[in-house]
Amino acid sequence: MRLSGYGYSTSFFLQTKINGQDYYVPNNDFGYRFFPPALARTPAPQRMAVKKPPHACRIFVFGESVALGDPDPSFGAWRYLQTLLRERFPGTDFEVVCVAMTAINSHAILPMARECARRDGDLWIIYMGNNEMVGPFGAGTVFGSRAPGVGLVRADLAVKTTKIGQLLDSLMQRWGIHSSTPKTWGGLNMFTEHQLRYDDPNRRRAYENFKRNLADILGAGHQAGVPIILSTVGSNLKDCAPFASLHAATLSEIQKAEWDGLYQGGMALESTGDYPAALKRYAEAAAIDPQYAELQFRLGSCHLALTNSAQARREFELARDYDTLAFRADTRINQIIKDSADAHAGKGVCFLDAARMLAQNSPEQIPGNELFYEHVHLNFEGNYLLGRALAEETAKLLPKSIVAHDKGGWASAEFCDRRLAVSAWDRSRVWQEVLSRVSEPLYTEQLTHAATIRLCEEKIGELKSRVNSETPEQTRQLYQQALAPAPADSFLLFNFAQFLAARGDLAQATEQAQRVCELLPQIPAQYYDIGNLLILQWKIDEAAEYFSRALALDGNFANALNGLGQILANQQKTKEAVACFRHALRVDPDDVETYINLGFLEQNRGNLKQAAVYYQRAARLQPQGLADYFNQAVAFSALGLRARAVETFAMVIQHKPEFWQARYLLGVELAAQGKIEEARAQFVEAIRSRPDFAPSHLNLGVMLAKQEKRDQALTEFRIALQLDPTNPSAQQYIETIHASKGRGLESDSK
Repeated sequence: MRLSGYGYSTSFFLQTKINGQDYYVPNNDFGYRFFPPALARTPAPQRMAVKKPPHACRIFVFGESVALGDPDPSFGAWRYLQTLLRERFPGTDFEVVCVAMTAINSHAILPMARECARRDGDLWIIYMGNNEMVGPFGAGTVFGSRAPGVGLVRADLAVKTTKIGQLLDSLMQRWGIHSSTPKTWGGLNMFTEHQLRYDDPNRRRAYENFKRNLADILGAGHQAGVPIILSTVGSNLKDCAPFASLHAATLSEIQKAEWDGLYQGGMALESTGDYPAALKRYAEAAAIDPQYAELQFRLGSCHLALTNSAQARREFELARDYDTLAFRADTRINQIIKDSADAHAGKGVCFLDAARMLAQNSPEQIPGNELFYEHVHLNFEGNYLLGRALAEETAKLLPKSIVAHDKGGWASAEFCDRRLAVSAWDRSRVWQEVLSRVSEPLYTEQLTHAATIRLCEEKIGELKSRVNSETPEQTRQLYQQALAPAPADSFLLFNFAQFLAARGDLAQATEQAQRVCELLPQIPAQYYDIGNLLILQWKIDEAAEYFSRALALDGNFANALNGLGQILANQQKTKEAVACFRHALRVDPDDVETYINLGFLEQNRGNLKQAAVYYQRAARLQPQGLADYFNQAVAFSALGLRARAVETFAMVIQHKPEFWQARYLLGVELAAQGKIEEARAQFVEAIRSRPDFAPSHLNLGVMLAKQEKRDQALTEFRIALQLDPTNPSAQQYIETIHASKGRGLESDSK
């Protein structure tokens, strides 16, 4: 198996050469030991010199998605930390290496720590605990066994370091032994059926596993002689209601009925603003069953409305602790962290109570939306505060040789934002991502959901006005000024490329994206992004090359397979296109996009029956999602229900404007109804996304000809013929335009 290249490396770092220099880069396959391949998360793309440069201070940051900086790692607390340290202590290259990953927990962080112990670290920072219940081997996980003992976990992980172990794991997944594990990433909603009561025995075992793993992580750091900052974990208490609640298992039906009557009465009183009376009802319900998480949240809300802040905080903490979908580090997790710091205080471990710090910087000392996007992820202000607190603790541990150059005082949030190029455009796109996230289950079922949506929309509205007031040149200068002292900052370059692409400066965007590839040539997603940029510039052959380069790094990169497959399909290389799409389905049998691509390919070839099969599969995988509506629209079109088809295609495009296949088919439907200008607009947008699809140019030419814009029509027909030399319609239209003087064209939109 080793000779044939079977299996994957289980190291977190891989050594490679970049421009002749030796670097460590994250291993994108690291998560395979902890998740099924289709669900595995990947580390942040970075690089680290094998030989630490002189005058460098290397800091490793361990944790989960919050430590990473989700939803955008380029604005995470670790990025603010690096900026703060570099500004205050010039002359030292503070190399902050974030080894945090989304969805992992202490079971995955322990092997990371043991590996980092051999990588010349000067300081470790640990901010973890949110995923202990829902991450791999947690009590409420969906990724496999639930809360087995530490010995079993480590034995399982040890077996998977071998080729035979990886083969056995793959066979078990193929044979459906892990049939309860989700096949695709479904966000928080994946955990709906895995609720845990506060006193669940599996939950208690997960706490013990966390305690053991944390002790071993701290031990690894101590043996390596590296000082460690260990932090508690903050969460949104005030503005994040529990995700789910369960009654105590011992509650009788009579008690449940009595509890429900009191709870409903309290809700009615609370809705009228009679908080004292509501509190009385809620307290009576709590005397029967205090562990119903939403009850504690309502108690906290009423106390807060009556300005009883201290009591409100206690109730909100209980609401978090009793939440049966434990996506937030609770009181017991943070207590384990505090106790572990105390136990290792004489072994180089320093304690930071970040949960308390965040509370102290919140109104009424109850953390809420002022610092958090949703339940745990920090917004820009929260990340700066955490980065600042970590910087203050770091400064206490720096050697005298670095402290001797102390400029005094910490840089402001505004200064750090300039260094990180935090533009209004960046803030807006991050909040758009947050809005998209909280618009999905389970967020939609939270008591606080409407307020969260309202906040996101207000933020986006405010930021859009700021984006409109800032000229593109001002934002461009912000990026250029940030890159001047950090020209090799891949995060800045990547964000700059995104901004330029959004502004339509595709050539400059491609240039910045290519610089990212030069710095991180091992990341297939970077080549895929460039391929998409090249498509928009009509550089189809170059785009295919970049998709191929992405696949050379990761032959199972489904997005690149789909991108290359679409190019081949548009070049009428049907056999090769189908091979790409089928390979993508072998990688991810539940990929909706691939089924839609196959369906569109067959529909364009006239194989409507086979196209319908693919569309229906996509719809079954995403019920009442875009695939389902797209399938319905195609069906309406086939049945001649053009008005319904137009309405449904428009709905799809409203939710996903870049869905070019839907735009093309909507254009066809509008053309059939004689709505020439509207059809023309849809073909233009379809071409904007996929300029290499000949039928879009052909039909746009027809619409332009109908509007007596024959020169423009001729251009489109020539492009269609260039893209598809065998297209008889394009040649016929060109001849007709040349032959006819003043005659209109018959409709042949298809």
